[in-house]
Amino acid sequence: MTTVVLGWDALDANLVEAFDLDGTFGEHGRRLSTFDNPTLGKPHTYEVWPSMITGLHPDDHGIHAATEDEGVAWGNPAISVAARIGRRVVPDDLRTRIGALLRERGAGLDFKSPAYYRERGVDTVFDGRTARAITVPNYATERDERLGLDADRGAALGEFLSIDEGADDETAHEPRVSVPELEERLVSEATEKLGIVRSCLQRDYDLVFAWLGYLDTVGHLAPVVDEDGWQERAYRLAAALTGEVAAALAPDDTLLCVSDHGLTDGHHTHDPYAAASDTEALRGVESVVDVRDGIERVTPSTGETDDPPVREAFRADSAVTSRDASDVRDQLEDLGYL
Repeated sequence: MTTVVLGWDALDANLVEAFDLDGTFGEHGRRLSTFDNPTLGKPHTYEVWPSMITGLHPDDHGIHAATEDEGVAWGNPAISVAARIGRRVVPDDLRTRIGALLRERGAGLDFKSPAYYRERGVDTVFDGRTARAITVPNYATERDERLGLDADRGAALGEFLSIDEGADDETAHEPRVSVPELEERLVSEATEKLGIVRSCLQRDYDLVFAWLGYLDTVGHLAPVVDEDGWQERAYRLAAALTGEVAAALAPDDTLLCVSDHGLTDGHHTHDPYAAASDTEALRGVESVVDVRDGIERVTPSTGETDDPPVREAFRADSAVTSRDASDVRDQLEDLGYL
């Protein structure tokens, strides 16, 4: 019995309806409410997802995308100090441009790890469970790092995107490469993570939670991409990919799709969407902060392990493929792996 959460960042309730996609992200769907970062004046990915996995507001879990005193939470201490000083002496529009340039050059934000929550006594939906968190913002795991997975998309996509300050003080995105190449980059990133989800479904996990930034990036780029229906095509592809995951679930598994905010005409909206295969996952879930309650309601807690066994449906007769270690090593050497 496994709960799979697909965190489609910026999945917008209004666009799901406009594109006639009700039911494609889950049989039961609903609009959620979200909250603004008071400094930025809009919902922000890097503090809303921690609220989802903890069930707490930023003042309680301690993670803020930006504050009036500190500005953006940079990972490099030298940049953090410069940012604090700059808030007092550098105009806002120039600081935003400098920040965007740093992100394009790979400067990382101060992403939190599971240790952050443990050290502060903040429990998460992953605690006490055999769980796999895949690039959940501000829950950076060592496994993701070993696999080369990164939730810091501003740094990771610098080669493909130009990020600057728009005329309306919103962050503006423009492609650095052709739209087909950009699509390949964005879709391959999403399918890599969904491939991990499919792999996890062969084992006895309680919870598999994957964050996907595909729709968020497409939403920011949609106003400048000169292709009619580009954002709608992305939504339909996301729905199809979700359907593939749903088809791989066992009968007693649960699928939940959820977002942190909406995104229309390149701007964040207060219309996140949630959909699930089981109504219990949505019962009483009105806000992004309630998402954890819904997950808790449908997800087992069998204890924590990094090595869950293979699910019975995927077990094979080991005698058919049994070989000793030296045979395997010899073959890997012949193939050039060793």
